[in-house]
Amino acid sequence: MMPKRQQQTENRRGQIVEAALACFIASGFHQTGMRDIADAAGVSLGNLYNHFPNKQALIAEIAAMEALEKQDLIDALAADLAGPAIRDFAERYLRLCERPEDVSLTAEVLAEAARDAELARLFAANRRRLASALADALRRGAEQGDVDNGLPFAACAHWLLDALEGCAVNRALLGAQLDDVDISALIDKLLSPAGGKR
Repeated sequence: MMPKRQQQTENRRGQIVEAALACFIASGFHQTGMRDIADAAGVSLGNLYNHFPNKQALIAEIAAMEALEKQDLIDALAADLAGPAIRDFAERYLRLCERPEDVSLTAEVLAEAARDAELARLFAANRRRLASALADALRRGAEQGDVDNGLPFAACAHWLLDALEGCAVNRALLGAQLDDVDISALIDKLLSPAGGKR
């Protein structure tokens, strides 16, 4: 069990990160100052700096949280039967990406990544891990006869992530009428082996 003082420190850090996320979503990385985060977290500026020396450290913590959240998806892609795992992944990833806070944060990350190479590096590493796990699942699915063996697996993984993220943004921000059944049918058509029954 974690000592009480250490637990309090972890709780305070979590409180600060949640406040930073809310500020970043509302105002953007660039427009949010450390004082804004301290005020939102209900801590003094000095206390904030005790936990995070700068805004970049907070963004790095958010990237680390994203990596942990996506690890569950990565683990699920390693299931024995790759085809169902990929289809389940697509459904879960779409739901994750279309949460309002995720849509806003993704838009902000993309905008800021164009200005900040270090931020881009942090979030790109998370996406590479996800794409690599998806490519491995596609390769296994082809070996199991459930996925088209002619697909370029790495490119297909990136394309599928792009497609799911794009669907999420279009549905959440633009109200696009992209039906879940149609999205599933398109994924099945893309993945199915020639002559496969779907």
